[in-house]
Amino acid sequence: MTTIPPLSDGAARDLWAGGRPARDEYFFTTVAATGTVWAWDFDTGLMEIDDQDNALVPLWPHPRLAAMAAEAMGFEDAGPATPVDADVLLEDEFERFHQEGHEIAVLPTDGHFTTILSLERFRVRVFEARLRAAGPTDEVARSLREEFHADRLRRADRRLGLGPDDRHALVEHLRGRLAGAGCEHRPTFPATREWVEARGLSWDLLSRSALKVLSSCDCEALDHFRQHPDRADARPAGAGT
Repeated sequence: MTTIPPLSDGAARDLWAGGRPARDEYFFTTVAATGTVWAWDFDTGLMEIDDQDNALVPLWPHPRLAAMAAEAMGFEDAGPATPVDADVLLEDEFERFHQEGHEIAVLPTDGHFTTILSLERFRVRVFEARLRAAGPTDEVARSLREEFHADRLRRADRRLGLGPDDRHALVEHLRGRLAGAGCEHRPTFPATREWVEARGLSWDLLSRSALKVLSSCDCEALDHFRQHPDRADARPAGAGT
C-alpha cells in the first residue's frame, strides 16, 4: 500500500504559490522519503505534455498536487493520480523515455515556471536527495557518489551499444573534428550528424547521451569513447589507429 504523506489544503496552496526552489526541494525530499512519484492516470499512469517540441512527463510528489495541476491546466479527462514506484520509473521506464527523448517536468503547476530536467539530471537529483536523507559520513557519501556515477557511465555505454569498429571509427572522427582546436569546455558533441547517421547510428541518442551522461564538453566526449575503462576495446590515450 502506497504511503501518502500528510499535506493540508493550506500547505498545498502555499507550496503551489511558492517559487521553483521550494517546490523542487519538497518534490525531491518527499520522493526520497516515500520512494513514490505521482502521475496522471491515463493508459499507463504517465501522461506526456508537449513544450516546444519536447515530450515532457509531468510528475508530482503528492496526489493532491497532481489534482490541482490537472484542474489548473484544464485536463478534465485526467483520472486520479497514480502512484509510480520511483525505482520502477528509474529502471523500467527510464530507458524507454531516454530512447524517445523525454524529459521530466517537476511538479508543474499551471504549466509555467516549472523545472524541466533531463532524465539523467532527474536521476542525479533523486540520488542526492536519498543520500541526504540517509545522512552517511563524508567518506561513505563520497564512495556512494563514485559508485553511482560509474554506474551512469556503464548504463550509457550499454544504451549506445557501440561495437569496437563503430567505437574506433567514432574516436577517429572526433579526433579529426577536434584536431588543432583547444578545448574551450563547450557543451557540444563534436561529431557531425551526417557522419553519425551514415554509419547507421542514432544521432539523437548518441549526442544526447554524450552531452547529458558521458561528458560536459567536447574533449571529454572524445576521452570517454577513447579511454572508457569498462570497455575491453578502449585504447590508451594517444594510441595510433
